[in-house]
Amino acid sequence: MPMQKPSRTGLPLLAGLALALAGVMAPAPQVLAANVVFEQQSAAPSDNRPAVGRCAAPSRARGQIAQLVKLINAERRARGLPALRPSAKLERVAHAHACDNAAQGGYSHVGSDGSDLGQRLRRGGYKLRMAAENTGWGFDTPEKAMNFWMHSPHHRDNILAAGATEIGVGLADGARPAWVINFARPR
Repeated sequence: MPMQKPSRTGLPLLAGLALALAGVMAPAPQVLAANVVFEQQSAAPSDNRPAVGRCAAPSRARGQIAQLVKLINAERRARGLPALRPSAKLERVAHAHACDNAAQGGYSHVGSDGSDLGQRLRRGGYKLRMAAENTGWGFDTPEKAMNFWMHSPHHRDNILAAGATEIGVGLADGARPAWVINFARPR
């Protein structure tokens, strides 16, 4: 399945930005509009499996992921929200989707196997009450990714989702770094 191109919310912004910066700067990181927070009722596992689900994490991943979680929790605390707890299951699912995006040479909230966030979380054994996802492509530091997401209303809403209690971040290398953040609340 080909990677989705930016559409809906992000297309006018990206098109205007591309025209304004054409020939002036290196390509900007691409980010698909944030996956909307949803309530998940069904726990039925998907029979689909990702085409790509494993790849070696870059050597810098542990430090960059820890820094991104620190930045996210600082933004939440500044607004009176509790810090998110790291979840190994959310991290494994986020990393697998980051690997999938990196292998596909792009970014998407839809896996190469057609899976959505809820399907990937259930497949990873995470029983959820709610979940949201931010994806990013091309950010070489957590600070650059966070700056973009905090200036994008839907991504910021996911970061500051009052219903989220846990976080998992995945980072994979392809032509450019692929980031995936899963925000969730377990059942």
